[in-house]
Amino acid sequence: MSENEKSRSEVLIEGAAVTPDWSKAIAFEPGQPPVLPLVCQDVHSGQVLMLGYVSQESLAESISCGQVVFWSRSRAELWKKGATSGHFLNIRRLLLDCDGDTLLALVEAQGPTCHRNSTTCFDAQTSAGEFAETDVGWSVLSRLFTTMQERAGGADKESYTYKLLQAGIDRVLRKLGEESTETILAAKNTSITGDANEFLEESADLLYHWLAALIALEKKPADVLNVLRSREGGPRRPVTKKI
Repeated sequence: MSENEKSRSEVLIEGAAVTPDWSKAIAFEPGQPPVLPLVCQDVHSGQVLMLGYVSQESLAESISCGQVVFWSRSRAELWKKGATSGHFLNIRRLLLDCDGDTLLALVEAQGPTCHRNSTTCFDAQTSAGEFAETDVGWSVLSRLFTTMQERAGGADKESYTYKLLQAGIDRVLRKLGEESTETILAAKNTSITGDANEFLEESADLLYHWLAALIALEKKPADVLNVLRSREGGPRRPVTKKI
């Protein structure tokens, strides 16, 4: 059973309200069902990917299949996101706001979300036909990790990432240790000179090699975040070392 197939029976509506308040739903066209807005947000990076509308039927279908199904106002029919492109939005959590009239789907996107082939519908498009990334919080780290995973799998065999990971875990960890030392030295220099540029540059190198170690160990940043989340509000850990 795949991860997404397993999730299909686990999608439940959570949040401040218990059930959607369909009395607040709006029918945009005569003869069409009333709908509520559904915001789709990347579960890993926190990026808002798109906004669409769901009817009672499309919401029930979303819950049933574990993937976002909208009501298409222009075609007046159910629309499973990705049915044509293959860029589905797999639901990991489904939340309802305090008024019961807006839903939030935390999703894993299978490819670009926007029909323009960009990550999010809110990416600004340049005159050259490229996109200016709409970074939110740590989304750049999430995007870097995805790129590194692709290159580790052989997408670019001339890349540093591919060659580093092909060299094996010992090489990855040796580089991680080197970058840790360089970051510490740069921090010490910053405390003396007040110039943090070197520290920031070395910190970026350290984060990159930390991600490489995660890939080598077949783990993800989310695994580390889950550990931090488990510690929130917990008892203080005993101090075993002198500070």
